[in-house]
Amino acid sequence: MSLTRARIALIPGKADLVDAGMLSALFLTGLVGLATTYTGWGFLAVGAAGLVVGLVVGHAANVLGQPMIVVGLLTVAGFFLLGGALVLREQAVAGFLPDLDTVHGLAEAAVGSWKELLTTLPPVDGVGPLLVIPYILGLCCGSGGLAMARRSCWTAAPLLAPLLVLVAVVLLGTARAPLATVVGGVFAVLALLWCAIRAARRTDSAAGGASRVASASGLVLIVSALAAVAAPLLPGTGGPRTVLRDFVEPPLDVRELASPLVGFRKYSKDANHLWDQELLRADGLPPGAAVRIATLDDYNGSVWTASAVTAATAPGQPRQGFQRIGRRIPTTSAGAPVTVRITVGAAYAATSDLNAWLPTAGEPSAIAFTGERTGGRGRDLRYNLATRSAIVVDHRLGRGETYTVDTLFDTRPLPEDPVPFGPAPALPMTQDLVSGKTAQWAGDAVTIGQKVRAVAAYLRDNGAYSDGGPGEVSFLPGHSLARLDGFFRGDQPVGDDEQYAAAFALAANSLGMPARVVFGAVPGADGVVRGEHVHAWVELHLADGTWATVPTADFTPDKSKKPNQRPPTPKENTEAAVVPPPNVVRQPSSLSAADLGVPVTPPPPPPPPPPTLPEWLVFLLTYVLPPLAAIAGVHRLVLAAKAVRARNRRTRGSPAQRLEYGWRELLDRARDLGAVLPGGLTRTQQAAGLTAWAGGDQRTTVALTWLADTADRGAFGPAAPPPDVIAQFWAATDTLVRGLRSRRSVWRRLRADVWLGTFLPHLRFRAPRVTPPTRVEVAG
Repeated sequence: MSLTRARIALIPGKADLVDAGMLSALFLTGLVGLATTYTGWGFLAVGAAGLVVGLVVGHAANVLGQPMIVVGLLTVAGFFLLGGALVLREQAVAGFLPDLDTVHGLAEAAVGSWKELLTTLPPVDGVGPLLVIPYILGLCCGSGGLAMARRSCWTAAPLLAPLLVLVAVVLLGTARAPLATVVGGVFAVLALLWCAIRAARRTDSAAGGASRVASASGLVLIVSALAAVAAPLLPGTGGPRTVLRDFVEPPLDVRELASPLVGFRKYSKDANHLWDQELLRADGLPPGAAVRIATLDDYNGSVWTASAVTAATAPGQPRQGFQRIGRRIPTTSAGAPVTVRITVGAAYAATSDLNAWLPTAGEPSAIAFTGERTGGRGRDLRYNLATRSAIVVDHRLGRGETYTVDTLFDTRPLPEDPVPFGPAPALPMTQDLVSGKTAQWAGDAVTIGQKVRAVAAYLRDNGAYSDGGPGEVSFLPGHSLARLDGFFRGDQPVGDDEQYAAAFALAANSLGMPARVVFGAVPGADGVVRGEHVHAWVELHLADGTWATVPTADFTPDKSKKPNQRPPTPKENTEAAVVPPPNVVRQPSSLSAADLGVPVTPPPPPPPPPPTLPEWLVFLLTYVLPPLAAIAGVHRLVLAAKAVRARNRRTRGSPAQRLEYGWRELLDRARDLGAVLPGGLTRTQQAAGLTAWAGGDQRTTVALTWLADTADRGAFGPAAPPPDVIAQFWAATDTLVRGLRSRRSVWRRLRADVWLGTFLPHLRFRAPRVTPPTRVEVAG
């Protein structure tokens, strides 16, 4: 093919433009479904750019007659060549040129971004590495869809690419999809219209084709209108949407963190540890509003702790866990928006059971760090939408760190008769201890909500407060079953915020009201949180899906109310025998080597560190050799399949069939090398066409003529061909194929090795350019 003809062939024709346009419309329609997954519309622009690159790759491969494996390789090349400019601009040279760091970042993003997207609370940031997902979807849809559209005669074949994109968008999206009906309807209309256009294109009459397009378009509109009316009435259409993020548990297990409720005593005045120490500073917090440090929603018999995966907060919502967040956090409250600035104090940063928890307030809609560690903190932050708790991983909070929390405050009080959201979590280990006393404390209350209020009032009015100060050391800290046994079965409930919050939450659960414990603080008038401001309260899960706060004062007695009975004072036993101190002289077996006069041998030096490979070699072994090995494996697999096919043709069937199969093997190998033969030709005509394609030399002409005549005599002759003729026929075929391959370039021979078109003759894969039925050409 001359340079001029190549340039003309690269110019897309009308059919190319129509297919590319319909493919683009379908892809963009499907990609709109990610609007609730990303912030802004940058993902759509990146996806469209990837689609354009894919369309260029697919069109070039079609014109040059390259197999699908080459389309895939070109798509990968386009991904790394332009990915820096579209996804990793900060790493690319001059903002668009890829270097080794950019290639490495794109490779990591292509592998890890899928999991990161599913474990990040949507909507995620519309910039950065996570945009590699719409970029990959656009690339694959453009290259694969256009390649199938111009190669396959099956009308619906190219719909596979945008349909897979639509499925991926649904699975990677969110359960809340307000545009789902619109996207599905438009996608269906475009898909039917494209099928109608492709079906009409196969007609011989242009007028007939236009008529069929018009008829099909009208039918599409009618079917779409009926579908829009009937779809909401179909069973199951109102159910929750199935998305992958509902089934992917974030890898972080917060149960490994110590429960801050266990250490509540260190904030008391008698402990004299953190009582007057500045833990936090919260500026902009409304008066009386609380700071939430940790939400503890799981009791294991020893401690209230945070669960790794939290139950849904409202009907139809998925389970929640601690996930990454983007610039925005979805909210459900209708409260007043407030911006709170929180500064971490030295005492908070030094407390090991606190410094992993990021204090928040209200229902956060955004969390942004300020200061020197702003960039890294965004990747350390994890947030649980159901419990409104946040933590930092990898690096604990440090002294002086500041961040802002955009939040909403819902000030609705607890209803007089709260109705539970659903069944309370089963805690069988607490039933024997809690249920009896809870029923007694509830008195004559009837409903679950009334019983919960009655238990809270009983604890507040009849309990006593003790934080284990002087004279009260027998009232131990903790809230395990052993500690709460005395709380429930004693003559009077005694404890501090820790025991009262833990016991009241267990009592509410035993009554059928889901409850959890919140560890936090109510800052002073100056916005400073000291140890004296730390409290624990309880939240109840109500029927509307919200969690209502039961303040500490509603179920905890005043601190001035001390226990009725004083614990017994231990007396010294004066009659006990005086025990002499133990002999501190070491036994000979415990003497050191120096004491025994034995020379001390210095410890052996540590082993040298293992040798490390150069970075270029690691990159080569990680990102270059595996793809090349995969390509080589596919190449060998296809060659093996073709070898098995040739052996079966050579050895199976009658003598006449083996000659016929030999001729078919010759045609398939020629087609692999790029020959395009029209259908309906005799063997003599096929031999003439192959002679012209091969260059017309005398040796090839003689060989092809003899092979065609021999195959015809075997098929139509009176006697079966003898074995020596069959062996000579196949030997001549092999010799001729080797000669044909030797005249082709290395690239063309590799293409012939992996070309799969001859395995699927009934699907009628054709060359990208339609050739006249009376001519033989070289494809490419």
